[in-house]
Amino acid sequence: MITTKDLYDIIENKISNEAQKSLIRNSFPPQIADRMCNAIDCQEKAEHFKHFLEEWNEWLVNQQQQQQYIQQFFQQYYK
Repeated sequence: MITTKDLYDIIENKISNEAQKSLIRNSFPPQIADRMCNAIDCQEKAEHFKHFLEEWNEWLVNQQQQQQYIQQFFQQYYK
């Protein structure tokens, strides 16, 4: 589950990435800067996707546990 700390980390990372991209754009020719900024954007997207997959996996595990609890209840109830 996403926590408040997770949200702060995402915001902090976004601000840091934007600052890095600004510095890159001011320091390198446009073609090189675009590639470097795209790399930063791709890394950020990959981190978000990884977090999404972790959340999805946690949700699936919880669903499986709930299903097991329900099955156990019905097995005990209908004995």
